[in-house]
Amino acid sequence: MKVALIGKGNLGHHLYEGLRTHVSLEWYGKDYPLTIDADLILIAVPDTEVLNVCNSFKNKLIAHTAGSVKLPNTSRAAVFYPLYSFTKGYEIDWSKVPLLLETARKEDEILLNELAQLLTEKIFWISSEQRENLHAAAVLVNNFTNHLYTLASDHCTAYDLPFEVLHPIMNQGPAKAIESTPLEAQTGPAKRGDQNTMDKHLSQLKNDKLRELYVLMSNSIKQRDEL
Repeated sequence: MKVALIGKGNLGHHLYEGLRTHVSLEWYGKDYPLTIDADLILIAVPDTEVLNVCNSFKNKLIAHTAGSVKLPNTSRAAVFYPLYSFTKGYEIDWSKVPLLLETARKEDEILLNELAQLLTEKIFWISSEQRENLHAAAVLVNNFTNHLYTLASDHCTAYDLPFEVLHPIMNQGPAKAIESTPLEAQTGPAKRGDQNTMDKHLSQLKNDKLRELYVLMSNSIKQRDEL
């Protein structure tokens, strides 16, 4: 299989490393040629550039890798979206990465599926609307959670506390949510209705916005538990 990969950012780098030993692979950056000899073109570019690149290759099977961009309106458009967080310098075990696939033409499903199988068995054929909803959920469980880690780290710094003491519970929480369900794994003062503890925490938080977030999250936990 001859594959062309456009994009040399975080995802482009990891796709190149994952595919280079399995296919005949050409890798391009921003200055990609407008004539490419390939069975399939993968594009790992910013969301705002996806449609422009797709429109440059209207007669080729071209798959974008964006979570929140719909299937382009070209005859052989496709989606090859890995639902994962990619950072340069961190190795990826592609066998654990879910790939969300979509094609404009039924005939192109075979080739896209063959490429996906070179990386992982976790392959899901879903619509653009389903993918966009999953992308929103991914932001909640990954990006927002990581931001809470940052706020907790800032809080520890403000009180001259070692953040690494929290590392075990940071690992335990997601593991419990996966082993059971997030709702069943929920613990803490809001879950218990322990208002005295919550009031004490609020008095210890120095940042007004952090106190607002603490109240918002606590109320959300209580309200979800009441459903």
